[in-house]
Amino acid sequence: MFVLYGVGLGPGSMKLMTLKAIEVIKTVDEVIVPGKKAYEIVKEIREPRLVEFPMGRSYDVARNLASELAVREDDVAFCCLGDPVLYSTFHHLVEELLRLRPDYEVEIVPGVSSISAALALSRTFVSGSMIVTTQNFDEINVAVVLKAKNPVQLESRLRRLGFENFVLLENMFMDGERIYTTMPGKSSYFSVLVARR
Repeated sequence: MFVLYGVGLGPGSMKLMTLKAIEVIKTVDEVIVPGKKAYEIVKEIREPRLVEFPMGRSYDVARNLASELAVREDDVAFCCLGDPVLYSTFHHLVEELLRLRPDYEVEIVPGVSSISAALALSRTFVSGSMIVTTQNFDEINVAVVLKAKNPVQLESRLRRLGFENFVLLENMFMDGERIYTTMPGKSSYFSVLVARR
């Protein structure tokens, strides 16, 4: 099975890339980047292919690139700034590719997000609730709840706010990692609940 990797490069400095990101970039058959800033970071590891995603045409570019990847038989890394799941062109590419090849394997290598980077640079420590949103505060489509020790209660509260799909991730990337789509009664301190409308 061939894999499309979505690789997060972090906020713009090669020093903030993860070891996993560097490993994937070194080992895949081809590396694709969606812009010049990503190109400048990745070229320090290996020469990537630059595919521009002009404003207003990203869906068209994603559709064309997905059509190309759907007939290939190799592993490809799509490397973008920040994290591939946060406001990234990678999302459009995955949607189009899975529409053409539902059996295609997709793996996401998270990167340091602009959220973490901004909090670090501004020396802002978060110990209570926090809202992260775009300019349109009225249309919240995803909720992420940290330290989700009582997932059943949280699911009930979020359902009242209109959320319908839930995934609980316990001990992510650690021993004992578990992913639930049916909420258990309790979970560990290292649990994150992701809810979608």
